[in-house]
Amino acid sequence: MKLPALNRRAFLRAMGLVSAGVALPAPLLYSRGGYAQGSIPKRVLFFHSGSGVSRQVNVFRAAGGGAATETDFVFPEVRSPLNAIRDQLIAFENLDMVSVTVDPTSASNAHYNGDTHCLAATNRADGETAGGPSLDQYIAAAINSPMAVTKVPSLQMTVQTDGNVSGIKVCTAGSGQVIPLSPNPEENYNRLFAGFTGPQAPPAVMVGDSPAQTAAKQQKSVLDLVLGDFDAVRPTLGKADQEKLDAHASAVRDLEMRIQVGTSGTTGAFTPGAGCADPTRSILNGSGNGYPGDASMYRANFDAMARIVQAGFACDLTRVVLMNLGEPFGSDWGYNSGDFGSSDAHDLIHKTSYNNAGTLKGDAGAMAAVQRLHQLECVQFVTMLDLLRQIPEADGKSLLDHTIVVWSSQIAEHGHDVDQLPWILAGGSEAGFKPGRFLKYPRNGGNGAPHNNLLVSIAQGMGVQLEKFGNESVCTGPLDRLRV
Repeated sequence: MKLPALNRRAFLRAMGLVSAGVALPAPLLYSRGGYAQGSIPKRVLFFHSGSGVSRQVNVFRAAGGGAATETDFVFPEVRSPLNAIRDQLIAFENLDMVSVTVDPTSASNAHYNGDTHCLAATNRADGETAGGPSLDQYIAAAINSPMAVTKVPSLQMTVQTDGNVSGIKVCTAGSGQVIPLSPNPEENYNRLFAGFTGPQAPPAVMVGDSPAQTAAKQQKSVLDLVLGDFDAVRPTLGKADQEKLDAHASAVRDLEMRIQVGTSGTTGAFTPGAGCADPTRSILNGSGNGYPGDASMYRANFDAMARIVQAGFACDLTRVVLMNLGEPFGSDWGYNSGDFGSSDAHDLIHKTSYNNAGTLKGDAGAMAAVQRLHQLECVQFVTMLDLLRQIPEADGKSLLDHTIVVWSSQIAEHGHDVDQLPWILAGGSEAGFKPGRFLKYPRNGGNGAPHNNLLVSIAQGMGVQLEKFGNESVCTGPLDRLRV
């Protein structure tokens, strides 16, 4: 049954999900009968990392050994955490950044070579910037035209940075127009949730409270102020609607708690009431290598940002997010500067490449270390998917079913190569993507399937009608066999 309009609006207002005079749709709050056919929005999350995977250890096999097939495949040990959910994923072999091979403008360095083509897939504007919009921005502009459908067209964030946010070139509004990725969870939270009507009965403010204390009291546990209304509505709902309300209340309360907390010690345990520090002010340790060794900030940022994505999508405040992982601190995966003769983690990653630059590819300790790095990234990916899966939708599916999640990277493997991308898709079953498959493409003229084609398929899954994206000389349309 549909929620009574007055109570639903009061509930949304108290949670800060109704702006002044504007009711924003919160899809998971509506009953199955509350939607017109196909009206549940699609979302897209670009889950981005930078280092690729060492090619010599990234080999797929069938469950019983032998060559992997489309439906019988196992992720290699370097990405073993993904095997628990491989029926929810689509993996690729021979997916290449073919657009890089025809770009007449040389990149300023090997990372910009892939960074500028990763999501834009067209000729560079110059040695450091893409010559067109990245796909996230293209989709955000398309679905919010001719009028906005979400409060924030797109969200761009990075879990970790060495202080040079502008050096991450993956997100562009157009040719040469780089959009910085925010490393501050609170900033991203405020972009989504600031400006909404607060509780109708704000908590008492004491004389002498600082502005920060006053703001904290006004924002603290807003759900508690509407428990009476919530309890009055709940008995009138069916079990499915009760579950939706419970899930939504839990998600928002959890986000509320985590966005206002810090960490204690090395355990990452959250302590209510502590402020979330700005990572741009604490990321550098003066050593010049950008890896301060304080892993607690990285864990806290990822945790908060993942829940911001969950709540932002669930409340339909945005439908497009680019979340860059950065590089987890070495202390999170058992590495210290100088280990195995490497100067820092970045150096170790490149020295474990399959090619001639991989001077440590035969060192068991070095290879074990980078394997731990990749497995940690996989755990983060699984965590993000679990958060999306927790939110039920009105059609009995989950938020993940209505979200296309793309794990992209600026390079394919540790030696800067951009062919045979180790990209992965998850979710999006309601956008036509059939999970649980390993898609292998032929190589023609030395090239695999152009990743432009994958970007076309993603855009089409989001309802954006186009047949080519990026450099049209290499793009041949949507990726074969991807959507059903």
